[in-house]
Amino acid sequence: MIPFIISVVVIAATYWFFILRPGRLDFWRFVARHPDAAYDHFKADNCWKVFEHDLPKNYREILPKSEWAGPFRITVPKLGGQLVRVFGRRPDFSRSQDDFLSKFSRGA
Repeated sequence: MIPFIISVVVIAATYWFFILRPGRLDFWRFVARHPDAAYDHFKADNCWKVFEHDLPKNYREILPKSEWAGPFRITVPKLGGQLVRVFGRRPDFSRSQDDFLSKFSRGA
């Protein structure tokens, strides 16, 4: 019985990680390595909404789950190590992720 439960948990986690979880893994890995640049990118592109403090209690009214993915969390060193929460507007944030990665691949 326990191997069955473990298998179900692993399958569910894998399904969530690769199917349900929004965003690209390579993008979020890059963000984790370059949080200051990512923060600047999020602030400059209106398909991202950044909360630098606690989320408001009604944040889902402001950012409906059907329209916005998140919250994604990053710690931004240039803000003194502050944790920020980021939401991406569907489907626009996919383009923004590509733009950010291509900008750095060109050596910008």
